[in-house]
Amino acid sequence: MGSSVSNPESDGLSLLAAKLEALGHDVQRIEAELPVDDAFPWDVLVLPFPKLQFSTGEMIALHEHLRAGRGLLLLTEWGDLYSHVDHLNELTGPYGIHIQKDRVTDLEEHVSHQVKLGGIVLDEQPMPHYVRIRNFSEHPITEGLSELIYFSGCSLKTSEPAVAVASTAATSFGDLDLDIELDDDEEQGILTIAAASEIEGRMLVVGDSNIAANGYVEQGDNLAFIIQTIEWLLRER
Repeated sequence: MGSSVSNPESDGLSLLAAKLEALGHDVQRIEAELPVDDAFPWDVLVLPFPKLQFSTGEMIALHEHLRAGRGLLLLTEWGDLYSHVDHLNELTGPYGIHIQKDRVTDLEEHVSHQVKLGGIVLDEQPMPHYVRIRNFSEHPITEGLSELIYFSGCSLKTSEPAVAVASTAATSFGDLDLDIELDDDEEQGILTIAAASEIEGRMLVVGDSNIAANGYVEQGDNLAFIIQTIEWLLRER
């Protein structure tokens, strides 16, 4: 089931689905391919790291969904694991959001993994690609947020009409070869990790699918961020 609203495992989205339902939203799981014969029946479509390329019909239907004034949340991932980046950019590029083939890394602003035995902390291992995000633009999505935890995600580039809504500290860099070292061909500085775009419809792209998953969504303000994103996509804020 992978990143499914019915999957209770760490990579599932059942916690997020339960929270949305508690807030009065109707949450449905897409069982197979996206329906392309008619307009999508959903106000907001959430795509948690689609690994397979969209068919031509699906891509057209996604653009029509946005042109109809509806919402799309796309959660992608680091690197180019499934040769997904160029294909997903065909969807996001016209809205000014460009997914990068890196993994955001920060040797200073990151979390550590505690190694425990019998409840006793034996060691703390730094996780430079589990990055603390504290830079937020003024936007309904970021209202009241203090910190997100970004779990092995990529960076994004924006152009009009898109805007960055959350970014790293200046100490981060886009790790291309995954060696956790800054190389000459890797960009260092403030990197966008979440970008919003509004033309007819609204789109939000985040470079980390784990940010909404059961094992991670309750870290930092991740859950509030995703809920406020859904509400903005629904035009309820």
